[in-house]
Amino acid sequence: MSNASTKQVQQTNSPSLRVLVAFFAGIGARAFGGAIPTHVLPICLKQGWLTNSESLEALNWCRFLPGTGGTNISAYLGYYWRKTEGAILATLAVVLPGSVAILVGSKLLSQLPEQIVQASLTAVVAASIGILLELTWKLAKPTITDYIRFLVAIAAFILVGIFRVPIPLALVVVVPFAWHLNSKTQKK
Repeated sequence: MSNASTKQVQQTNSPSLRVLVAFFAGIGARAFGGAIPTHVLPICLKQGWLTNSESLEALNWCRFLPGTGGTNISAYLGYYWRKTEGAILATLAVVLPGSVAILVGSKLLSQLPEQIVQASLTAVVAASIGILLELTWKLAKPTITDYIRFLVAIAAFILVGIFRVPIPLALVVVVPFAWHLNSKTQKK
């Protein structure tokens, strides 16, 4: 597909400003923190607002840039679809419901015994991990088409996920590794 036709598809499939604000307000009311991209991207793919490669690009930018994933994804997609006005309104729409929920929840939780609070927070962490693993698999599955990409994905996961190496530094390590493996495969 040419670049001009990609832009045309993008414009016809992008949500209106009203839909954009309602969408992010709904996401902000149901999820907050690092789990927001796991809610946003599958819906955008299902609605046809993004292609698989566009959703991966959005996720990469939002994970690479400083700040929370939810704020980054709302600002990125708001700008991607509706420029500055979309970025501002989408970001406010995603942040306000979570802010109100945290204020109300904090007040309620301060009245409960500590054991109940700890058990509740542990359950939230477990659910978030499951959601994140599902999204990772959905996004990675179409792109891991050979053993080189599989090895690169595993190396990146180990560096970033287990050893907590910053993403830019992990890229400095993983990209030459991938290039070396790919060049060996090309020679055969």
